[in-house]
Amino acid sequence: MQIPTLTLITQTADVPEPVLLARLSAFGALPPDARARVAVQLRDPELSGAALHALGRRLRDATAALGASLVVNDRLDLALLLGADGVHLGRRSVAVADARALLGPGVLVSVACHSVDEVLRAAEAGADAAVLSPIFTTPDKGPPLGLPALREARARLAAGPRGVALIALGGVDAASAPRCLATGADGVAAIRADFGGALPAIAG
Repeated sequence: MQIPTLTLITQTADVPEPVLLARLSAFGALPPDARARVAVQLRDPELSGAALHALGRRLRDATAALGASLVVNDRLDLALLLGADGVHLGRRSVAVADARALLGPGVLVSVACHSVDEVLRAAEAGADAAVLSPIFTTPDKGPPLGLPALREARARLAAGPRGVALIALGGVDAASAPRCLATGADGVAAIRADFGGALPAIAG
């Protein structure tokens, strides 16, 4: 799977499903190769398993029609049921190797990281992507790491034996996403932000 340049993470309490789908549909104006670098990450931990599965099926249909990807947060069972393109693992999730053994070699495995050292450990564990957060101020996520953390992570990854894609999360919006990419991130992820007219610059 191609590493997404932009990932929209679901949190329907803040961004209702119709709003998310409308934002996703804006990618239809992009060429196919740009749409292939867009992903939706099914998160929504407050939903029941049944509701999360139903939402995932609708998002699987929407992303497939668009040529975008679907990533599932933590739930390997739902990733299998939905035929997801990737899975995102948190601190309490299974190991990268176990997720890959279950889901297969073609599925993207990303790992949540909250320090540069955790990014390096994700690379050592065999993850495809490390999601570093929070880069900027975001509710209930602690002090922001700032762009210097992205720069340091990129430099230390370059000196290591194995590369891993670096994704910036936390307070990222249409204005700050290009700065993250210029600093060394391979992609950005967001829950609340509407990237609007910035889509071509970010995903194109």
